[in-house]
Amino acid sequence: MIPFFLYLAAGAVTGFHIYTLLMLAVLGVPADPRELISLLGSLCLIVAAYLSLFNPHAAARLALLASLAIWCFYSPAIVRAAGWF
Repeated sequence: MIPFFLYLAAGAVTGFHIYTLLMLAVLGVPADPRELISLLGSLCLIVAAYLSLFNPHAAARLALLASLAIWCFYSPAIVRAAGWF
């Protein structure tokens, strides 16, 4: 039951964050493809939350892939903020 809540919370929070960034496209800001990949990863995390109730191993694999998809958006910002490049 714990993976269900963790996957659901992470998917909802990151999905909401990316969704609000994508809504800036209404104002004319160009959408970055990494935002779309990250939004897809958030949706996959929500699917993994549902799947974790029935098949935990498959849900864990899906959650790993979804987390990697989400990190393709967040990792460049972390690297830039840390001053590594």
